[in-house]
Amino acid sequence: MSQPIIMQELSDQQLFAALQYARSQDEQAGRAILERFQTRQPAFAQTILSVFPSVMVDLDQAMAHLFMDLCFDVIAVYEQAFGKAPDHRLVGNRWFEQRAERLDKEMKMAMKQAKPSDPDHAFDQERQTGLLKFLHAAIDQQPCGSKDAVRLAKTMIFTTVQLFDALYDAASSLQNTSVH
Repeated sequence: MSQPIIMQELSDQQLFAALQYARSQDEQAGRAILERFQTRQPAFAQTILSVFPSVMVDLDQAMAHLFMDLCFDVIAVYEQAFGKAPDHRLVGNRWFEQRAERLDKEMKMAMKQAKPSDPDHAFDQERQTGLLKFLHAAIDQQPCGSKDAVRLAKTMIFTTVQLFDALYDAASSLQNTSVH
């Protein structure tokens, strides 16, 4: 029985190519990427494109808009590097809710143990560190008077990337077990 394929960290070259792909999309192609993601992962899309930004908008509207732009980058990077988002029917409708709840618990435990200045390094399972560094740098470059908005944006983008890794891992695992 073969082992499930676990996603690997993108090399610098792969990350650069995927980011270049994400940033080179015109409006029509970008809309198609978003629509495909929303169709294939409706609960996930609703969370990262509506729920997360709505929490942030009261702190800083520009940061909420940047967050949505960065979410598009994440969607496009994963699609370019790992293929289209798995269909929600493959992993089951409850998968996203269960994974988000588990990640929430892990984050709360890690935040208690981590230094307040270094929350991102509390997770051993973090894989896409190059992508996260790029996304966090974009957040740091955004003029923002609210440290809470910056911290929230970084936490939510970290959570988004973690959920993408888990989604692609789960789909890969299910596809490998269904072959046997």
